[in-house]
Amino acid sequence: MKNLRIEQTNEMILDKFGMGIVEFLISQTHLASRLNSAKSETIKRNPGYSNGDIAKAYIGLLCLGKNKFAEIEPLRSDYDFRTFLKLERVPSPAVLEHRLDEAALSEEWKQIILEESLHLLRKAGAPINPVTIQGKSFIPVDVAMPFAFIGKEGYCLSFGQETSVSVRAAEQLAEGAFLWRFEAKEGSEIAAKLLDLHIDFVMKLQTDAGTWVETARKHGTCSSEWEGKNVYFGSVAETNTTAGAKKPAYYVFKLTETTIDKNGQILLIPEYEADVYMTTLDIPPEAVPRLYDEHRKVCKSLRREFMSDLGFKQLPSRNQKTNELALHFGIYAYNLLRFAGQGKARLKRIRETIRDLPKMVIKEVEAEE
Repeated sequence: MKNLRIEQTNEMILDKFGMGIVEFLISQTHLASRLNSAKSETIKRNPGYSNGDIAKAYIGLLCLGKNKFAEIEPLRSDYDFRTFLKLERVPSPAVLEHRLDEAALSEEWKQIILEESLHLLRKAGAPINPVTIQGKSFIPVDVAMPFAFIGKEGYCLSFGQETSVSVRAAEQLAEGAFLWRFEAKEGSEIAAKLLDLHIDFVMKLQTDAGTWVETARKHGTCSSEWEGKNVYFGSVAETNTTAGAKKPAYYVFKLTETTIDKNGQILLIPEYEADVYMTTLDIPPEAVPRLYDEHRKVCKSLRREFMSDLGFKQLPSRNQKTNELALHFGIYAYNLLRFAGQGKARLKRIRETIRDLPKMVIKEVEAEE
């Protein structure tokens, strides 16, 4: 790919339509050709519509913030949509839905879409920036099932895949130390795999506060928020033997003990609340909840963008497998729009990029010597 910069200009540029950007980025991957070569026995060929054209048409629809098959109908007579996406014909809603129904019966299309989504980010040189913790940089991987997002930019890394597959995908996109952040309910097996691979993580545990009272009093530092409310902060180390080596992990806890409520009422039985985390980072205990809170906010924001801005609050089909395939196309469109929305000042929200697409064009310039 030629060096691609996303930037603003005051120049007057005519014939503006953002689908040119979408098609250009799609063309830098092998998505269309690989889908055209897919040998899925579940698909009965329709010579009027190639698999590649079906894929480009649906990605184009998603890049307009729409995902329902019926919403392709007005675009069939849209000359710009067809021309800029380089489609011979725009499929009808029935053709689009039927092809995705057929393709969803196998895993082939899903795998191709995810692989080419990562290929797009690699080839475009998408920036994937780290977070800094105690002076050390980590590439964050934030898991919010079924999604995993990477970098401060929040590119979608994977969808419901095994941890080892997601780890390999992350290593294709970025170099350096990684930090995975997730909840235990989203898969404690993730922690076991990351320990084996010596990859750092922060995991929030689900636990009974009462089981941490003795540990907190023994290993924690106590501070009082008011008379009758004590907060214990601390950590305990546990050595894990993995892959023939010993790697320490830390249980970080914040235990709140309340014996007198805010109204001055003495409680007959103390109340306990506990936030407990497991991490491989040897950092002050107070920093771990902040790291996890940042993860929680990031995931909430990114999931909202994916589901809302791309129109996936309502899934397009009654068929679960077709919906899963549509969500994979959503990942491709999301990453494409996320890259197109990068800027010097800040990263645009997906809906802002969709809104600005009609103002975006490609301009080829001579490289400075």
